[in-house]
Amino acid sequence: MSPVFAADPFASNNGLYPDQSQWQGTYRSLNYDYPETAENKWFAVAPRAPLTIDNADEYVAALKAFVEPSMRGMIDETDSWDPAANGWYGMIWQGDGTKGPNGVTDPESGQESILGAFSGQVITKETFVDPNNSYPPLAVDMQNHTVIYYDPLSATMLNKLWANPFNPDRNVVSFPEGGMVVKAAAVTPTPEQWPVLEGAAIWNVYRPTVEALEGPNYNPYTNAKPEVVPLRVLQFDIIVKDSVASPQTGWVFVTYVYKLDAPGQTTWDRLVPLGAMWGNDPAFAREPNGMDPNGGPLQETWINDEAPAFAKSSLGWGGRLSGPIDVAERHDVLLTDGTRVPVLHASSCLSCHGTAQFPFVANLYPSPNRTFPREGTLFPMYPPGSEMWSRWFQNKPGSLPQNDNKGSVALDYDMLIMFALSAFDAAAGNDIYVQDHVDVH
Repeated sequence: MSPVFAADPFASNNGLYPDQSQWQGTYRSLNYDYPETAENKWFAVAPRAPLTIDNADEYVAALKAFVEPSMRGMIDETDSWDPAANGWYGMIWQGDGTKGPNGVTDPESGQESILGAFSGQVITKETFVDPNNSYPPLAVDMQNHTVIYYDPLSATMLNKLWANPFNPDRNVVSFPEGGMVVKAAAVTPTPEQWPVLEGAAIWNVYRPTVEALEGPNYNPYTNAKPEVVPLRVLQFDIIVKDSVASPQTGWVFVTYVYKLDAPGQTTWDRLVPLGAMWGNDPAFAREPNGMDPNGGPLQETWINDEAPAFAKSSLGWGGRLSGPIDVAERHDVLLTDGTRVPVLHASSCLSCHGTAQFPFVANLYPSPNRTFPREGTLFPMYPPGSEMWSRWFQNKPGSLPQNDNKGSVALDYDMLIMFALSAFDAAAGNDIYVQDHVDVH
């Protein structure tokens, strides 16, 4: 018997719209017209040498300049920016939201209607309080909302994966060299609640507020009330398939963050590098702190000395790259040896994305559990530096899955493809979809 598909693979959002009294602006339609061929323009201008902590800054600067013509407007003039007109593509099977009793849509799920944004985890205010007062504290809990796009070269692979949207070919998931994915994120605090956001561009999404999500009686299917929520732009990521720059993993992850006193007139101008990462520094993966026991620096993460202090406080395990919205820092962790840890920097860009595989069976963090709780709820993990923990911090090609179970297919470090395939299986009636709200690092 053929499955009955209730979900729309080509939906741009979850179908929930504000009324005209709340929003008179535009609604973004996503671009799913994946091309069959595309030119690798990045390699014509990119530095062509293996990355090191001494030359990474040049690569990072060139990358931002390369995407600026098509991405500046997405940051600075987001209400009028159009993905198709600028050559960027969305992911099918991600627009529709999760349906509950009587067909009610969870307003935090899927992509919202104004920007087509995904909603991340709520990050507690304790995450950004510095005892040394090097940056202003975050006064309230915050949530991030992100948009994710694929360049034409990456979209040629999506064209093969989704040639039949109802019968995806998981075995073709291997990005072409030079392909890119971008992610931009804005957050819910106002500048009064977190002064580091002063002057940042304002976006709007149609979602429940953080206060509503944290309410004791909140139920997404009975009393959820999405509203137009203003955001401030905080983070911009570019992920590049480049096996010359990154011979072991094949990928370069770059994060830029908003710095209010950086030169320039617009938010795009004031997005400065936080850092770049092209490997997990597995040589130090068995060290309890993840660092060189001789006191040397990491060799596969470069961090910009001039990045704002709040962003450097959000780095991952042992100082590996992780942005402010990426929730590398977890609270209330219970290690499998019985130790309770109040705060643990437990992740990084590559260690998280390295878990991308089908089916979705590996935790994004070094944990024995498949799913993970909301921030601040007890989270079991392996002891840092242990053999099990170190499995998340290896350098492996994107063709090798995190878990080598029979039938596992690696998804070349792409989390959104993993979630899209999970959504497809849910629509098809398969029983492997994990219906948690997952932050796409």
